[in-house]
Amino acid sequence: MTLPATLVLVSIVAAISFLYMRRRRLFAREQYQRHLEDALADGVLTEEEADELDAVRRESELSDHEVRMVALSVYRRALRDAVADARITRDEESALARLQAQLELSADDLAEDSEQLRRVHLLARIERGELPSVRTPLTLDPGEICHWAVQGRLAQKLALPGSHRDKLETVRFGVDAAEPFHIDGRRDSLGLSDAILPQDVGMLVVTSRRTVFQGARRSLTVPHVKLSAVSVYRDGLSLEQEDGMQHYLLVDDAELTSAILLGSARHRRAEIRPNRPISA
Repeated sequence: MTLPATLVLVSIVAAISFLYMRRRRLFAREQYQRHLEDALADGVLTEEEADELDAVRRESELSDHEVRMVALSVYRRALRDAVADARITRDEESALARLQAQLELSADDLAEDSEQLRRVHLLARIERGELPSVRTPLTLDPGEICHWAVQGRLAQKLALPGSHRDKLETVRFGVDAAEPFHIDGRRDSLGLSDAILPQDVGMLVVTSRRTVFQGARRSLTVPHVKLSAVSVYRDGLSLEQEDGMQHYLLVDDAELTSAILLGSARHRRAEIRPNRPISA
């Protein structure tokens, strides 16, 4: 066999060996992850389960780095499932904290997830009725608190004749309703709809008393006492007033903005109309 042919054969054998070892390591990690998920299924990692996991790890010859990657994968899946409905209950928040401790994941391990974790903790606070307090570009009235300020676009809904293209799917919450904020259902995108025409770019501000949009050409103020419902789309929201007027706004995080706005409006209603009945 000539030297070039020998080199080719060696390269082929090396490539096959590399692929085999790679598939073997992948299979070992998948096996370990299944054992880990089974052990954590009831929310408690017993000493016996920990010993079994350690045995699987040694048998599979997994490195510390590989074990850490598996732990991160398990935690991130739980994190993704928890925020899927844009609502974090006390139980879910406690479960995530317990899982992080059981997996021995540090803040450095979760550095890439810091923004998602911040969102989780904020949603958990909103669920408890604790709205954030942020700086505002507005001049507030005495006792008024700014809860949220983000960039957004004010839009108008057009009436398109002869079709149903202007009927957009959304998740709607009444201000007087008792239903907690959560996302469960189909939502269309405002930005992709022919029926929605953006009009201005500016700042959307949610305070304890009102929602304000300040743009380059237009401004809008909706007192929360006059707000009847908030509808959530994939990329924005609409505000329905009691007089029938409806306003459309496009924002980056429609779920979080809507959750804060709805919470603030409900707090204001409770202050102004404490004896008004709440619908189911």
